[in-house]
Amino acid sequence: MKTAVIFFYTDERYDELWKCARDSFKKFHPDIDIYTINEANKEWWGRKLKSYDAGDEIFIMQYIYAYEIMTQYKYDKIISLGSDTITCARLDEFLDDNKTDILCTLNYPKPEETEYWKNPIEQFNGFQDTPNINADVVCFNNAWALKKIIDLSIEHYTYFSIQGGLNELYSNRHDQQLNPELYSMKIVDYPYQTSNVVYNARSKGVMFTNQISGNPNSPVKEFKVIDNKLYTGDGKQIKVWHYIEGLGGRPLEKFNELIKDFKYEWFNDETKEFFRNQCKCEYFFK
Repeated sequence: MKTAVIFFYTDERYDELWKCARDSFKKFHPDIDIYTINEANKEWWGRKLKSYDAGDEIFIMQYIYAYEIMTQYKYDKIISLGSDTITCARLDEFLDDNKTDILCTLNYPKPEETEYWKNPIEQFNGFQDTPNINADVVCFNNAWALKKIIDLSIEHYTYFSIQGGLNELYSNRHDQQLNPELYSMKIVDYPYQTSNVVYNARSKGVMFTNQISGNPNSPVKEFKVIDNKLYTGDGKQIKVWHYIEGLGGRPLEKFNELIKDFKYEWFNDETKEFFRNQCKCEYFFK
């Protein structure tokens, strides 16, 4: 399979985070092509790739660039990662599945909804979970399925943007009127309770910013390293760490405060050592 990964950001404040995101992915995937669209080169890419135009809505553009790169450069598979991620292992759940059209990952365990979709609450042998999808860690095996997400995100635009498109298609994936091609979707770390891996928000438990920084009871403090692999406190291997703190919308002072917390407050010593040595992020976690 000809495979690529794309990172997209337009705020130069992300430069340091993105470098860690890129280098950690490359460490575990030296065989995969890496594309970065940022403030310095987005206009060049915009002139070069013109198969799809949907204006300047920033989050939708993330998937539009992925679609154009996938189609014009003939990739079979494309992974889209946020620039606030750290890849912690080879992404086998993405790379070993070449048939499912869209491979997704979990958002926080909070059901959300719009007029177009609603996350259900599902029961699994005595526990419950909700298939709420986060848009920043996703893999596409089908360019037309990626285009479908873009189209839904534009036609039914809400605050959720491309995350709304993903959740709408997943929630209605068996509806032939909305999804006549019956594009297939899978959440690779769902349900969380029975999954051996975590790719996104769930490594944070149900914690949010004001509960993580300086909180000794945060699930993030319970991360552990076993055989050079990073695990949550309840024994799930973390394949991708994702900060998910809405950095792009923060004023500079709060942005810098969070970056400082990321470096010095959030993680225990063995986790920071893992990020430094195994993920090639030694310049971030000095």
